[in-house]
Amino acid sequence: MARLLKPYKWMVVGGFILVLIIAGVIIIKNQGHQSSKHTILPKEAAAVSAKHVKKTKPKKVKEVVIDLKGAVKHPGVYQMKAGDRVHQLLKKAGGTVKKADEQQINLAAVLQDGMVVYIPSKGEKAVQAQTEATASVKESEEEQTEVVNINNASSKELQSIPGVGPSKADAIVAYREENGSFQKIEDITNVTGIGEKSFEKMKSSLSVN
Repeated sequence: MARLLKPYKWMVVGGFILVLIIAGVIIIKNQGHQSSKHTILPKEAAAVSAKHVKKTKPKKVKEVVIDLKGAVKHPGVYQMKAGDRVHQLLKKAGGTVKKADEQQINLAAVLQDGMVVYIPSKGEKAVQAQTEATASVKESEEEQTEVVNINNASSKELQSIPGVGPSKADAIVAYREENGSFQKIEDITNVTGIGEKSFEKMKSSLSVN
């Protein structure tokens, strides 16, 4: 009887081992399938990251234009970044010459657009030199200002005066036709719509001769 049971015993053991093998294969396949779901390939990862990256436009750096004069190696007009300081301007210009008196200059001063930076020589007063340089710039600007004769200019020509648009130009012409020629530039304040503040802005562009 014992001999008859032995074959059955080995069949049961073999069947149990087979079941374990099949179960192990199924578990391995399931794990592989789940991991493949969560695996992101390099191309997919790049696409996902690209979606989350905010597109930012590069900020434009504001520039200021500086007129550098005086005891420097390369004086001239320079374009600098907003927020730059005098010492950075001098570095760009090649530095100062031997006779320059840097003790009178604030090298840490922030540059402003349209600024004149004058480097004085030793023995020269910085304030006086700076004033003279600024005055020369103002004179050149005033020379470039267009002067309009308000007694004979057309409506279109009158519009080249600062602060004068089509309506004010027509008002000037109408006043001139009704009251005659302007005797002095201050008389333009008698025109409707032109007050003292407007006159201050335009007086350098006015003429009655």
